[in-house]
Amino acid sequence: MEMDKLPDNIKRIDILRIEKSMSKLCRCHEPRYELDTANRLVYCQDCGAIVDPFDALSKLAWKYEHLNNQVASLLEQAKEIQNYKPHLRVFKGLEKSYRATKYSMVPVCPHCGQGFDFKDINQWRNRNYCNWEVRDE
Repeated sequence: MEMDKLPDNIKRIDILRIEKSMSKLCRCHEPRYELDTANRLVYCQDCGAIVDPFDALSKLAWKYEHLNNQVASLLEQAKEIQNYKPHLRVFKGLEKSYRATKYSMVPVCPHCGQGFDFKDINQWRNRNYCNWEVRDE
């Protein structure tokens, strides 16, 4: 007896076939979903294909996780902008030049043009009593 052919007394059951070579129906890059609550199905609004509910849910979850990461990044940037002090950049730059190991720089007096060491600064004056224009930063 050949293995391909079943005997006459055995009946074949063909109520379900599995197609493994088919690709997914919806290939939209960013699909917009529509829920059919009566039939418990998910459709792609763009191409009309039926979408696996788990695939739709996982794409939505990933998308919102990505959006939450972007929001967190934007909040961090907002904090940095809020704490940004442009006048400190000048002092940090001066300090970096002053502390340089090979070519250490010292500030120069804008009036007389002579260099001086930060250690020589021994007094401070209120900027409102100086003879120069006050800049708001």
